[in-house]
Amino acid sequence: MQIVQDFGVGNSFSTPSVQQQGSERVLFFLDYANIDRAATEHSFQLDYGNLLQYVGEYRTMVNAYCYIPIDPRNEHRLDGLMEALWESGYIVRSKLGVISGNSYRCNLDVEMALDMLKSAYQLKPDVVVIASGDGDFLPIVNELRQLGVRVEVAAFQDNTAREMILKSSGFIDLGVYYQHYFSQVNQRFLPEEPVEEEISEVSDENNRLDEEQSIAEEDSYETTVYNR
Repeated sequence: MQIVQDFGVGNSFSTPSVQQQGSERVLFFLDYANIDRAATEHSFQLDYGNLLQYVGEYRTMVNAYCYIPIDPRNEHRLDGLMEALWESGYIVRSKLGVISGNSYRCNLDVEMALDMLKSAYQLKPDVVVIASGDGDFLPIVNELRQLGVRVEVAAFQDNTAREMILKSSGFIDLGVYYQHYFSQVNQRFLPEEPVEEEISEVSDENNRLDEEQSIAEEDSYETTVYNR
């Protein structure tokens, strides 16, 4: 996992230290609507299971929570997504929105903030990762840091409130994460070099056999003429 900015104590810039696997206890809170909207603006299709593994790399993931607003005009549209998130290891919290004109309203900020505070007191994590660029979470960032918890914000940099980046303990740029993820996915479809080498070897062998056959035919012709 690459932390683009790590502010350490007192927000002074420092290089993030490498932690041994399992040495830090982490809680992950995913503001699905915020992150999915930003990803769509960048034409990115996030794999949220892979993102969870990325955030928990070299650490112990205690719990991961995902907050999803439900469109009352089509309540079951995200059923498949929520099932996939449960299977990936998330605890999914959903809330039915209220129709407003041609759209709907649904705010899960309060539920998410309360869960962060409650989990911080009960589970006593070393790190809380907030996947959201919403500046409304700034008070909870400050509160958690005053409790001695390291708070990392994971979001797309150009879709994140400046204060969230400045006042968190560290910032994980999901744009950088996605580029790394996308390159790994593409790598799977690249042709393997040994296949090309094998084709080249077969071609060389065929050329050698053709040359030997040609020489044998010439020798046979010369012998026939001599016997006459």
